[in-house]
Amino acid sequence: MSYPFGVSEGERDYLAANTVHDIMSIALPTTILYNWQEGAKKFQWVGIAERIEKDSEEIIEKAVSNAQEKIKTEEKAIASKNFNLEGFRADVEYRFHGLLVAIAKRLMVQYEQPKRALTEVTISNINEHHEGRLDAALEFYHRRYAVLDWKTNNVNQASTGGKDRWQLISNILLANYRYSGNENNWDKFRFGAVVYYQKAYLPDLPIQQDWIDKVKNDRQFAYEVLCGGRPNTQKPKFCPVCDKGGESSSECQFYRKDSRLAYEGKLPAEYARIRGQLIKRRYLVLDERAETHKHKFVIQTMINNFGEKTALEELGNTSIIYGNYKLDSIEGNSVILTRSNTNHYTFLEPRKVVRMIGKEEQDIPLLASVSEKGFVKEVDDSKLVIDLEGSIAAERAKQQLSLLPLTVIPDEINLTRRVLEPMHRFHKLAADVMLPPEL
Repeated sequence: MSYPFGVSEGERDYLAANTVHDIMSIALPTTILYNWQEGAKKFQWVGIAERIEKDSEEIIEKAVSNAQEKIKTEEKAIASKNFNLEGFRADVEYRFHGLLVAIAKRLMVQYEQPKRALTEVTISNINEHHEGRLDAALEFYHRRYAVLDWKTNNVNQASTGGKDRWQLISNILLANYRYSGNENNWDKFRFGAVVYYQKAYLPDLPIQQDWIDKVKNDRQFAYEVLCGGRPNTQKPKFCPVCDKGGESSSECQFYRKDSRLAYEGKLPAEYARIRGQLIKRRYLVLDERAETHKHKFVIQTMINNFGEKTALEELGNTSIIYGNYKLDSIEGNSVILTRSNTNHYTFLEPRKVVRMIGKEEQDIPLLASVSEKGFVKEVDDSKLVIDLEGSIAAERAKQQLSLLPLTVIPDEINLTRRVLEPMHRFHKLAADVMLPPEL
């Protein structure tokens, strides 16, 4: 699963990449937008980046401190004894600087200052069984918009023929849905970009239809698998994992050979039994994964049947969702929400997972509006205290949710990967121990 979700394997790289993501999520709507210089010339790019860096010193400090706290509290705390904070900080600043140069070099040189920037926008298009999180959306005048993906895990060129391209197109479809209610409406779409160290990949417009079709076909394939179906597998003419010997190719080859031996009846009986149990359990895990979307499914079904205004009123009357909140204040990693003039009870308990959604313009779907996910800390009928994952998430909530009416919906944690990973490791261990060497 590391391949399709773009997760870097190196723990330090992963932590640095996440920290740069955090910095970008706060800096883009503030220091980057304030220093946007339309038509920036070649000799100005580095100067613009350095000016933004200087203005972002507090953001960088907060993000690095947040990362350091994570290291101290993680189970692998022993590794933190050898953690080089100064080296880590330098690595983060190096990657951040490269992204800023790329923005000046490829975006500012061509586009005017956006009216608004949003970051870490989770969009759920329930009707198309598609959910994702945009690193950033830029909003221009006349309701036009653009989509950005940060590539922070290394300084290599974006994969213009691999996962970076497909992830970008997937996110553009979500953005189309957010801004028009229809993923196939490209009227106001301006550009999409994968921004990496000192450069950016912007596919030519209009986006090729066969690229769009590939993303939709792969999405449908995944949906059918998750629903327990058995669609025919289709290896592409070129697979960037197997054909290039990517980091996941050994796992892919392992399961292909494992399936072939099972089909040919060559597996030892005891190993075949263990293998069967693991495969069965995997399908049960995928069934359980559907539970993580049940609340959003109920909300969208009501909206489809009754319209958003009526549906949200009815859902609020039955305390399935909780509306009329506003963001009152922030204390550390917690946000305090308050509401008044309500006769509704709040049936939430501490540690319950919830999502705070800021209702934007009327024609932006509820489940495509800006939001943050957290855990209930304290609750009564007029006040709700929600713990977020860190101070950066709390700062982002303050930036993006403070001026919006908030709706709180129950949510779930998706533990699919955490549960499947041990089964994968045990499956390979069983093969190493129980299969004859010639197999």
